[in-house]
This record gives sequence, structure tokens and C-alpha cells, in this order.
Amino acid sequence: MAVITKKDEKIGATVEQLEGSRSPDDFVAKFKELYPKDWAKIERNYRDHERKTKPGKSHPMPEPDQYLKNALSVWLKSH
Repeated sequence: MAVITKKDEKIGATVEQLEGSRSPDDFVAKFKELYPKDWAKIERNYRDHERKTKPGKSHPMPEPDQYLKNALSVWLKSH
């Protein structure tokens, strides 16, 4: 199950809202502003992964900010 529904559309809409700046940090800040429920879902999924992972092991989900930066990078490569 996807962490963010309609991720491609939301990333595109967020990029459109950025006024000239395409820095990943600006993107993350704007995404949090536009989609607070999705941001909370990303954080919740990350915490769930951390809680379920045994001590000393790592899990595949990056930290929430990095998750969004990775999603932006994938979106930019496809557009």
C-alpha cells in the first residue's frame, strides 16, 4: 500500500506552487504546508517501521524528509 495516495499528482502540484525555487528543502516545506495529513501519514509510517524493526537492524524506509526528497527526485526524472 502506498504511503501517499496520488503521490505523482501531489508532487507535481507542490512543484508548481514553488515560486522558482526547486531546492529539496523548499519542496519538503511546501509539501508539509499543502498536505499536512499526508505528512503526518509519512511520519506515522516511519515510526511504525522503527517500532517494528529489531534493535541493531535497519529498515528500508528513509527518514520522512528524505522520503519526500527521494520522491521529488524520482518525479523530476520522469518529467
